[in-house]
Amino acid sequence: MKVSHENPPMLDRILGAGMRPDMDRVVFTYGDTVYVPSGRELPDYLLVHESAHSRQQGADPGAWWMRYTTDRYFRLSQEVEAYAAQYDFMCGHVRDRNRRAGVLVEIANVLAGPTYGEMVSVMDALKMVKDKSKTK
Repeated sequence: MKVSHENPPMLDRILGAGMRPDMDRVVFTYGDTVYVPSGRELPDYLLVHESAHSRQQGADPGAWWMRYTTDRYFRLSQEVEAYAAQYDFMCGHVRDRNRRAGVLVEIANVLAGPTYGEMVSVMDALKMVKDKSKTK
């Protein structure tokens, strides 16, 4: 994937949809490009997450983003899938059950938070990611 340190082309749509991303922490994928406005380095687990979005977008990232910013259920389904892939990757590197649980809680808090428009409770986010995960 390519990396750009510019703002993503759909930032106005994201903000207009009620999402409140922390621009110092969040990254965005449009097609095969990951936008990292903060300029920070991307850890491997985040590349796994963003690669899932690239696959989801297929040949028409514009249409995907249009639906993502207008359909909260679609947005949630796409993020659950990407976070499950991220969680699976992280579990491949973390053997301690308590640390794995902590990773899952962190993911659930982000998914339930303002970045995505507070679409779901933390407990529901936790259950959805865990159910979608291949790590059991």
